[in-house]
Order: sequence, then C-alpha cells, then structure tokens
Amino acid sequence: MATGINPAKENRTNGFTAGPARYELIPIRGLLDAAKALPTGSTVAVTCSPRHGLERTLDAAESLMGIGLRAVPHIAARLLRNEAEVHRTIKRIHRAGMDEIYVIAGDAETPVGDFSSALPVLAIVSEMEERPTRVGIAGYPEGHALISDAALDEALWAKAAHADYVVTQMCFDANRISAWVRQVATPESGLTAWIGLPGVLEMRRLLSISLKIGIGQSLRALRRQQGLSGQLLQGHYTPDDLLRSLLPLVDDPAMRVNGFHLNTFNNVPPLMDWREAFAAAYVPSRQ
Repeated sequence: MATGINPAKENRTNGFTAGPARYELIPIRGLLDAAKALPTGSTVAVTCSPRHGLERTLDAAESLMGIGLRAVPHIAARLLRNEAEVHRTIKRIHRAGMDEIYVIAGDAETPVGDFSSALPVLAIVSEMEERPTRVGIAGYPEGHALISDAALDEALWAKAAHADYVVTQMCFDANRISAWVRQVATPESGLTAWIGLPGVLEMRRLLSISLKIGIGQSLRALRRQQGLSGQLLQGHYTPDDLLRSLLPLVDDPAMRVNGFHLNTFNNVPPLMDWREAFAAAYVPSRQ
C-alpha cells in the first residue's frame, strides 16, 4: 500500500542545490567510475534492459551500495519468470540493505515468463514481508508510443495502490509535466513524484533517444527553447530551461514533488560541472 511519504522534502542536502535530485545510471562498463563522480550518499537508480538483464542490474546496485551510494534497482516485470523469481529478487534486495525499488513493465518485446506488465509484480511485492520501504512506478506526461492514453491512465491508478511515488518519463515540455504532476501526485492517489529530466548529453544522441521512446511532441518545445540548428546538433544539451521552469513546482511545499530524477546516461562528470555552474548562477536570483 502506498504511504504517500515524501522523504526528499525532508532532506535537500544531496549535492544538488537547485532542487533535490537523484541520478540514473546504466549498468555497463565504466558504471563505478561514473558513480564515483556523484556526491557521497546520492540515490542512484539502476536501469534494467532486455540486453543486459536483471542480474546485471542487481549486481550493479550492490556494487553502488558498496561505495557509499544508495541504490534503487529497476525491476522489469517482463524479465521475471514467475512469482518465485519475484520473491527471490525482492529477498536479495532486502539482504543487500536496499530499501527501494522501481517497478516497470520493461522493454522486452516478449515476456520471459508470467508477467507482461508491472501491476501483477507490484501486487506480489505488496504482500511480501520484505516489501521495500518505497516502491516507484513510471509515469508518462506525454503518453506512450505503444499504449493508448486511456490504457495508461487505467494502469497508473491500478499501480498506485501498490506504490509510493511515480517517476515521469523524460519530457521537454515543462507545462505538460507540471499539469500531469498536479493531476497525479495527489493525496487521493497516495503518490509523490520525481520529475525525470535529461542530463548533459550530446544533442544527436538525445534526439535519437527521444524519438525512440516516443516523445516527439515535446521535441517541439525543445525547438522553441533552443532551436535545432545545425550548430546545436553538433553541441550538447543541458536542461537549464526545464529546470528554471519546474523549480517553483518542486520548491512549493504544498506540492507532492520530491525533486528531479536526472537521466545521466552515465555522462556524470559533465552533469556535475553543469549542476555547479547552474546553481552558482541561479541561486542568488532566488534569494
């Protein structure tokens, strides 16, 4: 059952002075080197993909815990064979000292076992003695490329009964994000929200990822913000405009918004450099 807790509002001293933040890493070679550039004690979500599998995610999460970070493994339902494997996975996470998971359907075209969506996995986890303190689910302010809006809404409210927070998928339209969060992160749903933002990334790669996950509509917002000129396509994206627009939402104590979930794509040092520069330039204007 969702608790509706909002721990990030209580602790904003994780190294991101322009709003509380957590970071997302991909479990590939160089993961630990990237992670070591993060502030000590940071919360780090670890992705789970069909290519790398759940075992790689869990191994990486345990390694991150070993260097003083707080790991949140993604659990992809389509990569779990059956209820027994759900139990084994959650018990392993519990033994490793992790108290949070993020449950998604996953990108596998064909499920390897009994689960095609996150909901039945969430229901199983909810009944376990080892249920993590916090359970997260995915949200889609811009919709989903393969799922209707009606189906998304129905699934979200069903999953909310078993979750504590939602992480929004990457989106470049601050107005769309704000409206969606205000509708979903409510006392009635029991959910709080983390706002998913892209980190610092080479523009061509960011555009490729955006089109792949089906957020083409909000690319128009990005065009309005920065312009997709040939010069820009050779450069790097930074989320300054999104952050400026969304900080009032995050800072509003009446809102159930935890902070920013930064998709680093393991490009951490440039992200940290940008964070420091942004905070230095922006914080004085808020005083």
